[in-house]
Amino acid sequence: MTQNNERKELQIIKGDEIDLIALVKTIWNGRKTIYYSVGLAVFIGLVITFTSPVKYQAYCTLIPSKEKKGGMGNLGALAGIAGINLGAMMGQSSGIPTVIYPQVVNSYSFKKEMVHQKFHFAEYTEPISLYEYALADTVESFGSKVIKYTIRLPWTIKNALSASEIEEKELPDYGVLNLSEEELRAMAAVEEVIKIEVDNKTGLISVSAEVVEPVLVAQLVHKAVELLQNYVIRYKTKQAREHLEFIQDQYNKKKDAYEQAQRALYEYKDQHRNMVSERVNLEFQRLSDEYEMSSTVFKGLAQQLEQAKIAVNEQTPAFTILEPAKVPIEKSAPKKKIILVVSVFLGGFVGLGLIFGRLVWDNLKRSF
Repeated sequence: MTQNNERKELQIIKGDEIDLIALVKTIWNGRKTIYYSVGLAVFIGLVITFTSPVKYQAYCTLIPSKEKKGGMGNLGALAGIAGINLGAMMGQSSGIPTVIYPQVVNSYSFKKEMVHQKFHFAEYTEPISLYEYALADTVESFGSKVIKYTIRLPWTIKNALSASEIEEKELPDYGVLNLSEEELRAMAAVEEVIKIEVDNKTGLISVSAEVVEPVLVAQLVHKAVELLQNYVIRYKTKQAREHLEFIQDQYNKKKDAYEQAQRALYEYKDQHRNMVSERVNLEFQRLSDEYEMSSTVFKGLAQQLEQAKIAVNEQTPAFTILEPAKVPIEKSAPKKKIILVVSVFLGGFVGLGLIFGRLVWDNLKRSF
């Protein structure tokens, strides 16, 4: 009877058709295999659920303002409806394109600035930076020290000798960046934790992070958004700020020259108030001309200085925070329900695979 049942179970595919009754019967006969597979998968899922660290996620949604350019009027509006950016074609840029923002967050300068910011950690009473936290995380445990000075004693001595040689020999400065292992680890953690997504259609920018501390993750997102805004502002206003600094420097110099010329003129005028001579008049005219020239240049620079300040303010992009970073209350990981559902389906598929794999294997053994 058993052999006849096995032969019937093997006849699932008859020609170009599938016998559904035989298929269901085969699955039913191997239901124990599916039960065991699903049970094992659920057990593994539960282990993963209860051993995985609890994480919290925070996010911030913002939209950068777009600078309005004049000079095209209705033509620019009609071109915008047709999907043509005349401003970009004519060299008029509204700042950093939103597609570049992820590269800004993953850039070296951004990550380096991020790892040296101070944050409040649950383990410390005072705020520390991610770099300092990485340094503190490298403290050896008791077990590591025992292994270091017993099993790995020869390598420990070798590393100590090589380290002392390096310390004694002062390395020349080649003018390139030299990062420590802890700093690289902290920067890698920033790149892994902080994520940024850009919606090209709406222009919305979402910055998120996920770590084990709810207060820390809100701080990370808030600081990342702040640094991102500062980077964009510095980039967008770089030329205007350099022009402002130049005008400010020239203004300060000409202000000193103007005050000196003014002081010299009035002091000479007071000293020679009742004197009348060609020499006195000549010197007075010379000082007066210097004063007028200095006054004209100084007043012109003062106007340019105000215009440069206005230009910086006009070119400074503004950001609208649609959703600020908040301290999360609910856990974002591990996702227990999703893990259990995936475990059930995965266990079921594995069980079915074992059933049909066993049928194929039995069929191959009979053919040989």
